[in-house]
Amino acid sequence: MKNSFFFLVFFCAQILNAQILNVSADSLIKHVNFLAGAECKGRLPGDIGYDKAIKYSIDYFKYLGLTGLNDSWLQTFPLETNIIDDADVVIKIGSEKKVLKHGYEFSVRGYSGSGKINSKIVFCGYGADLPNYSDYKGVDVKNKIAMVFKANPPFIPNLPQYSIRQAADNAYRHGAKGIIFISQPNQKNPQKPIGSMMHGPGPMHADFPQVQIEVEMAEKIMQDAGYSLSDLQSEIDSKHEPKSICTNSKAYIFVKATYNPNGETSNVISVLQGNDDVLKDEYVIIFAHLDHVGFIGDHMYYPGATDNASGSAAIYELARVLSLEKQNIKRSIMFVLFSSEEKGLDGSEYFVNNLPVPKEKIYAAFNMDCIGYGDTLKAGNGLSCPRLWQIALEEAAKENFIVSKDTWKGGGADLTPFYKAGIDGLYFVNTGAHEYLHLPTDKPETINKDIFSKMVKWIANILYRVANE
Repeated sequence: MKNSFFFLVFFCAQILNAQILNVSADSLIKHVNFLAGAECKGRLPGDIGYDKAIKYSIDYFKYLGLTGLNDSWLQTFPLETNIIDDADVVIKIGSEKKVLKHGYEFSVRGYSGSGKINSKIVFCGYGADLPNYSDYKGVDVKNKIAMVFKANPPFIPNLPQYSIRQAADNAYRHGAKGIIFISQPNQKNPQKPIGSMMHGPGPMHADFPQVQIEVEMAEKIMQDAGYSLSDLQSEIDSKHEPKSICTNSKAYIFVKATYNPNGETSNVISVLQGNDDVLKDEYVIIFAHLDHVGFIGDHMYYPGATDNASGSAAIYELARVLSLEKQNIKRSIMFVLFSSEEKGLDGSEYFVNNLPVPKEKIYAAFNMDCIGYGDTLKAGNGLSCPRLWQIALEEAAKENFIVSKDTWKGGGADLTPFYKAGIDGLYFVNTGAHEYLHLPTDKPETINKDIFSKMVKWIANILYRVANE
């Protein structure tokens, strides 16, 4: 009889756990609509749009009755910032001029310099300039515009990770006045012009415009010069020799940017205090990056609905549903919104290198990135943390959620600094989530409301269990 009683108590507790965490899909969409809307204008660190997203976050956490950490909601750190105030690109092939559409037919690299150019286009292969291989050998780019593949030469082994800044610097040192990046035409799915803050190592040239155009336009430029861009790539890749060509086409490129090498930005930190006398000093951390890739002046902005207004909205909703059960939660839960993930995990790296609580007090860490679109729930880093992975699978089974069994080890996105620091965690992302990645089409109306709410419900149950085990 005694055993039956304890089983009944345990069973009821499990049922309660499954029932109390009611996630609101409407609330999630409401948050996404604000973060991906015109007021936040692409949530670019260093711009007022990101500051508005910060204020929205803090106001909501205060509304829920959560607290900041150590008398502050913000963890501020230095950040090199660049704001694209205006830009235009016009391509002239023969007698025809084509004004390119902002965000669709061209994008501006996040750390582009300013300038106004009207010059001939020179195709320079991969834009590499190495001791034993140079795409600038035998071709004059002085006062012209270099057009290069946005990739390392695949036939040269042991090269460092591709760097936009290094590629731009190669062209700059050879006298070019600007650079056009293009995808490789022979890729399975050549990348469209995307908004991006990634730049890699290398010097910043504040007077050197950097844009990306569609590979289809680049193909037309080369066809007018009597070449096939696809054939040129094949020839370079097979012969391991440069094939750089001065075309007959010209480009007008205008970029106005505001560069600040000494800027700053902030992570947002909020805490739901646990209620166990001992375990409340341990923390379960749930996080997502708040930033995105900004805008091109007043012409357009990148909404970043799935990437990562969805993860940020999930932070708000998880804070809401868990705060309703705060009397039943043993460990403290820390809700963190990182800045500058898009530039290279800057916010999460700063957080891990400047932990606001002792590392040994961090019980688990969970990342959410691109969870508003896709077809199947997924959690990464499960091979590094089989205990948490098993909990995730069990919680999915309780809700009859279909979950991808494909996981990995090594962190991923903002979880990577935690993994490197030896902190257990999982990275939540949907399969097929990146169809609109860094494109102006990553809008709230593309959000899959069903899979979004299921993902957040799944994570809520995992958090509740881990905070109480």
